[in-house]
Amino acid sequence: MEEAKHEFDGEPLKMAQTHETKPPKRPDKVPLDASARGSPPRYSSMLANNELRTGSNATDEAISRLDVSDGDRATDQDGNEESALRLQMEVLRKQLREANNRADQAERAAEELTRQIESRSSEVAVSSGDSAGLIQTLLAENKGLKAELDDARSHIFSLQPYRKDLTPEEVGQEFDDLVNNVTEWVTRFLEPILDDDDKMDEALMLAIKKASEVERLRKYMHGQGDLVNACMYPDTDIDIFIALVMRFLQDNIFQKTLIGAVPSAVEVLSYIEGSMQTNVEPKRDLFALRTWRAETMNAIICSPDYQRARAIRIKELTMELASLFRVFKKDKDWTKLCYSCQEEFIRPAVALHEKFVTSTHHFYLDLNPYMIWSGRQSLETSPDFLDDLVNLRCENILQNRKPFNVAKLDPQPTKEQLRRELANVVTVVPALYMRQVGKGDVIREPAVVRMQQVLVAWGPPEKRERFIMKGDRTLMHRLYHSQRARAERGQDGSGWTPWRGPWA
Repeated sequence: MEEAKHEFDGEPLKMAQTHETKPPKRPDKVPLDASARGSPPRYSSMLANNELRTGSNATDEAISRLDVSDGDRATDQDGNEESALRLQMEVLRKQLREANNRADQAERAAEELTRQIESRSSEVAVSSGDSAGLIQTLLAENKGLKAELDDARSHIFSLQPYRKDLTPEEVGQEFDDLVNNVTEWVTRFLEPILDDDDKMDEALMLAIKKASEVERLRKYMHGQGDLVNACMYPDTDIDIFIALVMRFLQDNIFQKTLIGAVPSAVEVLSYIEGSMQTNVEPKRDLFALRTWRAETMNAIICSPDYQRARAIRIKELTMELASLFRVFKKDKDWTKLCYSCQEEFIRPAVALHEKFVTSTHHFYLDLNPYMIWSGRQSLETSPDFLDDLVNLRCENILQNRKPFNVAKLDPQPTKEQLRRELANVVTVVPALYMRQVGKGDVIREPAVVRMQQVLVAWGPPEKRERFIMKGDRTLMHRLYHSQRARAERGQDGSGWTPWRGPWA
């Protein structure tokens, strides 16, 4: 027979125990618990029966020998030999009794072990059943506690009105992130075209083939007089497109309640709010109305209907905004362009707007281009421009966009000097304001969170004219003031006059 093979498992092998021919010492007491330390060897009933049969056979042989010996040598053995045989018989009977006792002890030990095993098995089964019941009890208790917690929260909310305060610092940082996204994206998009004459010519050739997109871009710019004004200054293409994107976001997202996705819900909300303000007794103060409006807006935003409508509206806004850049892209790049505009512009703006409408305080964007069309269809700077300089963040295009702060000029210029030497070029980024709503009817004056960013030209008129004449014509200047555009304006009777600049 092949020897058994063992795998090394990190512990020494245990050799099988063998029983000596000499019977073990009789234990004083048979242990009932097999796990007790120092317990004697355990006997199975089979082993005990084997020993019993062995002892019986030995006794029978001894008796047979004794009988034969008595028969053969009865005449010639004396009483001493008979006594020796009887003594030997007593020894054998004693060994038989001991073997029987050991067999009985082994049987009792086996029965006790069987009883303990059965008892422990039943305990395990009962324990498993108890654990399952305990788990069900705990789950039911947990469910009940959650229900109690929800009731407690509902009660707390009923006692403590909804309030979601956004700090000016938090909102200002998110607005800066949005502006930085727009600036970086527009710069990456336009710089390769502006820095390469061949790519510039290619972009203009694409624009000729897309007359409808170019005309839509011209009309949008004509509605924003300062964008047309910026076309006359060199190196303003990036500023113009940043302004285009920011104004699109302001007009279509920040100035529209919930981006115009659910107009019917907004109409009902406004109706209820107006009724609460005028018809409900006792009168609700502005803080209560603002709190109710913010909580209702939050409920609408969380609704599945709004989320579906928002997804559709985001797609529409994305395609509309991307069409402003489609003039410079081939049709095969349209999908990629749309996806980029959606992720960089539309989605961040929508997320910020939703924070605005769910805030207890009132955050909003405002933009004043300080440039208007005169009756002669020429551009004029608004009189409010000089008065509002203190609230504007200005950069001087004549000094490589160095920050311009009229309060730091020494000596201080007169109003006449400012009117003559300071020109408004273009507003790039709108201002961000916060109107804090307090208890009762207390509404504080608007606080400026981020100033309106304006590009200006500060210097003598002669310096400004030289800067314009020596600079290259911008891409937007070529698109807006092309011969074809002037011909179309003359044909449609709009009466636009050739551009002469704001100082003409």
